[in-house]
Amino acid sequence: MTNEPRFARSGGSHEGGKLSRRLDIPVSEELEEAVIALAAVAGVPKAEFARTVLERAMFGDLSMLRRLARPLDRGRWENDRMNGGPS
Repeated sequence: MTNEPRFARSGGSHEGGKLSRRLDIPVSEELEEAVIALAAVAGVPKAEFARTVLERAMFGDLSMLRRLARPLDRGRWENDRMNGGPS
């Protein structure tokens, strides 16, 4: 992680598209504390950490690595995901 400040409205965009939807998920105190702790270790806000964990669960670690490796090549990632692998 960089030491640059992070702003809620930084003007940057998420590689997955516009983040306009929200999930309200009841969790135990233990799970909340774990998310907060691991987000702090990763140096990211807890919402960003939780979103990353959910994306990995939904899309798989390999797809996440591809997205991180080629953040500007979203069209190809979408094709890979839809076709079950790289072309």
